[in-house]
Amino acid sequence: MKLAASLLRTAPKHVREVYAILGCRPGKVERRVLLTATRIATRRALRLLKGIEKRGETFHGHYGDVAISVVYTGLGSPATAVVLEALNKAGIRLVVRSDFAGAVKREVELGDVIVAERAFAGDGTSKHYVNENVVEGSRDVTDTLINSALSKGWRVHVGSIWTTDVLFREEEDLKKAVKAGCIGIDMETSAVFAVCSFYGIKSGAVMTVSDKPVEGKDIFDCIGGKVINGLDNAVEIALDALSEIEV
Repeated sequence: MKLAASLLRTAPKHVREVYAILGCRPGKVERRVLLTATRIATRRALRLLKGIEKRGETFHGHYGDVAISVVYTGLGSPATAVVLEALNKAGIRLVVRSDFAGAVKREVELGDVIVAERAFAGDGTSKHYVNENVVEGSRDVTDTLINSALSKGWRVHVGSIWTTDVLFREEEDLKKAVKAGCIGIDMETSAVFAVCSFYGIKSGAVMTVSDKPVEGKDIFDCIGGKVINGLDNAVEIALDALSEIEV
């Protein structure tokens, strides 16, 4: 505790900011980051890594021979943006979000994989980083995610995500998502794409379908083996891409 207090008083500002948010120094975060919004996605990701080491609020491990950090943001765009601000100051160069999303189209089933090409900014955070209402992930990252998913023969859907600020009162955003032709709805992807675009960090997003709000079914109705298997698939695809893309 004394060391931490001394660091927060005397270190350069960016080091203090990273330490305050992530609980570690900038050099302890890898250049490639898997970003999760739920504890369960974090745990499932760590099962696929070797040599796991906890560094403050982050985890370090190897996927094959490639060093990757797993960082949990919590739910929602504001929390995600705060974590990404710290990660930018820590020098990361590649982020892939992997977690849950709701299905907007009825043909998208529980446990299916969604690769987001772009996200509609239905949240209040993304607008502080980009002027557009739609923000795209990095094309090379998205293509790598798609190719990895297809190579495994899993059910995959590629398209747009609507990002909302609410979990239990999403009816109006859901209507907008349907009208915009989105395949999924979540609470983080737009912020990931927007913040990373602002700072020139490569980004992508791959998720599993955890619920079907178009049928009135939330995640607490749907969570089960099919959804957990889908989450494992999405996380594996994310780690494949993180290990393949040059940074």
